[in-house]
Amino acid sequence: MIYIYKGFFITLWFTLQFGMYAEESSGQEAVQVYISDFTQHELRQTMEANASAFLTELNRAWSNQDEPRLSNENVSSTFHSDLDRMWQTAPFYIPDDLIIQPVISQSDGYYELRNIPLYFLIEDEEVYEEGVIRFSPSGLIMEIKIGLPIHRYQTLLQQSQDSVDGENREIILSFLETFRTSYNQKNIDFLDSVFSDEALIIVGRVVESTGEESVFEQQVEYLQFNKEDYIERLRTIFNANSWIKVEFEEIRIDRHPRHNHMYGVYLTQYYNSSIYSDTGYLFLMIDFRNQEEPLIHVRTWEPKNEIPEHNRFEMGVLEIF
Repeated sequence: MIYIYKGFFITLWFTLQFGMYAEESSGQEAVQVYISDFTQHELRQTMEANASAFLTELNRAWSNQDEPRLSNENVSSTFHSDLDRMWQTAPFYIPDDLIIQPVISQSDGYYELRNIPLYFLIEDEEVYEEGVIRFSPSGLIMEIKIGLPIHRYQTLLQQSQDSVDGENREIILSFLETFRTSYNQKNIDFLDSVFSDEALIIVGRVVESTGEESVFEQQVEYLQFNKEDYIERLRTIFNANSWIKVEFEEIRIDRHPRHNHMYGVYLTQYYNSSIYSDTGYLFLMIDFRNQEEPLIHVRTWEPKNEIPEHNRFEMGVLEIF
């Protein structure tokens, strides 16, 4: 069988190389991935084979109510623990047996396959998300994360001021997706690693009514944490919840006018968990001097319903030395 897609002839060599997956899986479980618009033939085949084998194995584990059994031929050795965290919190499956998508070449030499349909099981309800697979320069799977919808991702990239800003935004969006997924995974080790040791962390909370007739009539108290206290607070929250689901909307990315490596990221965060939910304005000031290890210097959260949008925290109130 031959597929024709945007001028590329894609053969079903996957079935020959990974026949064991096709034999063990039902037609609904086996997933075949084809990458379009990519001229490096051998690398394309490697990424297709690794993604196909990996997604098929996830479907097998889902169908059998089992744990995914991954091969280091397909995924990085460091990937196992991250997937295990995600699977223990909310297992998921891929509903499509055929995925045809381009890969996006990243400025750091990695590749991303986006727009992968995923269904997560949360409290007996199937929740749809779009997944992203991140490949190493050699085509090995390094990460799977919950991604932004492709139209929102492209819009944020198109807002770049220049080529450097465009590359930085690409890194920021990839970082944000990993950051978001780490809450869903309850990955305290990752969150501990991305906050600066001197990070300023501010959390707003409603304490009482002012008695005024206004949609913003609640009194908001701001609590300040250092990194150690905040991470310990998160650890307690993670242990208390059987699942956590975080979503980001209304994303805005601003480059600092004097420090080009500093970015302010503004988001509306929808937080849901097994025992608590809220919606708030989230601000992150992220240092990208080391693009492989971005650091969060400032994190603020304010309850959306009690703060007028024009009064929310802004990067301009910070002095950076």
